[in-house]
Amino acid sequence: MEEKKKQSLPQVDEVKLISNNDICYACGQTGIGGRKENQDTYGGFANEKYVILTVCDGMGGMAGGQTASYTAVSEIIKSLAETLNNKIPEAIQNAVKNANRAIYRRASEEPSLRGMGTTATVLVLTSSAAFLTHIGDSRIYQLRKNKKIFRTFDHSRVFEMVSQGILTEEQARQHGNSNIITRALGIRPDIDSQVTKIPYKKGDRFILCCDGIWNTEPERKMLELFVSTNSPETTIRQLTGYVNSKGIERGCDHDNLTAIIADMKHKSEYQYTLFDYIRFFCISIYKKIKRVFRKNKYGAKSL
Repeated sequence: MEEKKKQSLPQVDEVKLISNNDICYACGQTGIGGRKENQDTYGGFANEKYVILTVCDGMGGMAGGQTASYTAVSEIIKSLAETLNNKIPEAIQNAVKNANRAIYRRASEEPSLRGMGTTATVLVLTSSAAFLTHIGDSRIYQLRKNKKIFRTFDHSRVFEMVSQGILTEEQARQHGNSNIITRALGIRPDIDSQVTKIPYKKGDRFILCCDGIWNTEPERKMLELFVSTNSPETTIRQLTGYVNSKGIERGCDHDNLTAIIADMKHKSEYQYTLFDYIRFFCISIYKKIKRVFRKNKYGAKSL
């Protein structure tokens, strides 16, 4: 009788410290998962005034995806480190545009790289506030007291159906077209991005991650891992270990896995006012009514 060989966990890189300044403690980790090449890239930069964090998930063939994500991270960090000032939203938008042009130009010059692109998440943390943007289906989460208080909304075909009330988010996660994104860096000559400014409190946790992380399980389960009271290093090791173990259970063909975790050390100067909360409540009610109307019209089912 043949003995079954135990399958070891796919390799992950060492956890890297990105920031330990007065704003936050942040670290990141990436792993190849069950794929032949890691097309994810992450990075960051920190000084006494701000912290830059970014995670990108490349696509477009073996060399293309890796080149696109690496180019995006390099250009975003370089651009922001050189231009961050009081006009942070504009600096972030310009950094995304620079990354997009660099990828598009490289693909135009090298036929083997044509069609490459990448998602992007960008988070800039200052003592004043958090500023963020995203392209594609890589995500940014903000967690407080074991709860999700903010999350980006994927630029994907299935999340368009979620916004229309046709699918639930869990149906979208399991949908056959869940990997089709509607926005990416490097596909067109230019791209626009929307920058969001949000407050934070001491102890808040931000997580930037690719779909190889968040798409492993229903969001409820992933949040249990995200909100761990352990340090960012311990949490990220547990997170990548869990994702890898689930990937092995399912045939070891799972996606690359990359995340950055940042724990905030103080309360931001910018905070929402009562008027802001009233406005958010009204918007939430409007969206719920809109979803119910569309659900009644189309029915929440997989297409």
